[in-house]
Amino acid sequence: MSQEKPNKGLNYKLLLVTIVFCVAVGVPVVMNIKAKNPDMTVTKEKITREDLVGFQDKVKQMVETYTVRVEGETPVVHPPAGSDIYLLAKNYDWGNFTLELEKGQTYRLHLATLDMKHAIVVRELKLMNRIKVGEFKTLEFAPIRAGRFDIICGEFCGAGHASMVGSIIVTDTTVAAPEQGVASPQ
Repeated sequence: MSQEKPNKGLNYKLLLVTIVFCVAVGVPVVMNIKAKNPDMTVTKEKITREDLVGFQDKVKQMVETYTVRVEGETPVVHPPAGSDIYLLAKNYDWGNFTLELEKGQTYRLHLATLDMKHAIVVRELKLMNRIKVGEFKTLEFAPIRAGRFDIICGEFCGAGHASMVGSIIVTDTTVAAPEQGVASPQ
């Protein structure tokens, strides 16, 4: 006669401890990842060559309207918070201007490319996205750090890839208000 082991069934205590452990470890990990990745909304749509001509006009108009100063020969473009900003990737170039944005303010960054696939990368601002020919992308984002940062291309795009560097300045406009003193009676 063979002895069979009795079927103990599901160990509910072990299952409960496992679930509690996963929640205790998983929630902080997810919250940490969420805190490091800024909220960014990305939309994309197909475009035609005619749309690109209009896009080039918008880039030119943005530079003409919002240039606040010139550094060397490069215009510094400071669009107001909440506005649309335009970057056109082409021939190893992000455009001959420097963007100046405000920390914590939301902008709609419109991206397009004329010649081949590119990818915008600004590591310090956690701004990364690919752009394909025939595609128009809009990234709604708020810069998270103040400073001067390089805009690089994260997609190998040919012999001039390493020289495809733009610039973005993020200013911190939060200034502490002076303390209000108590007026002395006269």
